[in-house]
Amino acid sequence: YRTNLHSRKMVVSKFKAAVNSDEGVPPPQEGVEFAKLPWNLNLPDQHYYVHLTTDPESGWTLEHYDPKTDGGILTDVTDGEYKSLKHYGQSPLPLFPSTTSLNYGTTIWEGLACRRSPTTGKALLFRPQMNYARFARGAHAMCLPPPSYELFMRGLQMVLQNNMHMCPPAPELDPDTGVPLGGAKLYVRPMLLGSGQQLGLHASPQISLVFFVSPTGSYFQGKAMGGLKLHLETRKSRAARGGTGNIKCSGNYAVTMRPLMDAKEHGFHDNLYLELDTYHNPKPSSTLSPLRQAILQELSAANIFLVLESGEIVTPCLSRGTILPGVTRDSVLEMAKMFKDELQPVMAKSVGKEDIEVTVSERDVSVEDLNSAVEVFVTGTAAEVVPVQSIGTSADDEESFSVKFPHGESEPGPVTLKLLEMLREVVAGQRTNDKIQDWLCDVHATPEDFRKGGI
Repeated sequence: YRTNLHSRKMVVSKFKAAVNSDEGVPPPQEGVEFAKLPWNLNLPDQHYYVHLTTDPESGWTLEHYDPKTDGGILTDVTDGEYKSLKHYGQSPLPLFPSTTSLNYGTTIWEGLACRRSPTTGKALLFRPQMNYARFARGAHAMCLPPPSYELFMRGLQMVLQNNMHMCPPAPELDPDTGVPLGGAKLYVRPMLLGSGQQLGLHASPQISLVFFVSPTGSYFQGKAMGGLKLHLETRKSRAARGGTGNIKCSGNYAVTMRPLMDAKEHGFHDNLYLELDTYHNPKPSSTLSPLRQAILQELSAANIFLVLESGEIVTPCLSRGTILPGVTRDSVLEMAKMFKDELQPVMAKSVGKEDIEVTVSERDVSVEDLNSAVEVFVTGTAAEVVPVQSIGTSADDEESFSVKFPHGESEPGPVTLKLLEMLREVVAGQRTNDKIQDWLCDVHATPEDFRKGGI
């Protein structure tokens, strides 16, 4: 693979072979300790990325990709090289000081995970269909023409097939449970950004569609078992009603950086944000303090779930338009509903009631609800499912609050662990049914079958 990294002609031949033969999935690159990689951009000089451009009037057309012929600029080859495939370390994006996205923040992106199945060895991408739906909504919000579903999926497939040497080895299986271990993955990030030059506040004259990858470990590195300590953020706002809190745009993450650094200086791992208007405008008829009335949102880059002593598994609802509709969030909700019978014994263990009934809901969740939680966990593509051990304010916050949960300090609670195991089984193709059979897409299937999903 080291030889191939400097020859796109060789990559083209490997790519065609991967699509048209049954030779199997290219192996991970030797000499890389994938299990020790941090959550970061790793080994960038050994990646390829895909880059396409258009203008807002033309949008993305069949000239970019025609699914009927599998042709277009995306897959065209000239002089033995793909037109759209660039070497990450040798061909950086051509950006100018007046680039629209640099000045006005018109960038959206997605994050997906590709893993090797420990049972079949196939390279499997998790739920790209849902990522596309969110990507298209974000494109509209940022005045960017969305790519077709077919172009989006083919771009993902192409960048993954050309970077299979960066996909970590399949995880080992727990000898007792058979559940896949570890969170190493080939992370893939599609981006849509205004790449044209301008000074005025209007839609970019050029649009770039980019797909790049990085092999990574877990987002909360080293905290897969021991729980997170979260700071209840009462001063800074991540999102407000009528804003872009439910859009995966760059600005949503920029506003969390300073508060995140501040929280870490106080010994926390991350912030849990509030609907600040519900904190500053409490109901006068309530006997609860303003903070305990406040509605929860999410973390800097993860959704939050509570397991309540009543047997309810609950996460903040999306109706306020201030929470990102996470793919892992939705997956955990669906799994919890589909497999409630399997969750009942671990729920009984968690709450200490043998006959407890498991319920699953999305609703407004208040700070006061935290006092009734026996387990709390967070979800995300990068994080998977991570337990929380405590949530509280810092010494210099206006109102004091602190809660430590019965489960999560040294290891996940019973419900959290079971949901993590279920998720890893689904991602590995070990657990499936009619409702979730298309959640996995085989990277080396035909383009048509890859779009449809299912293995």
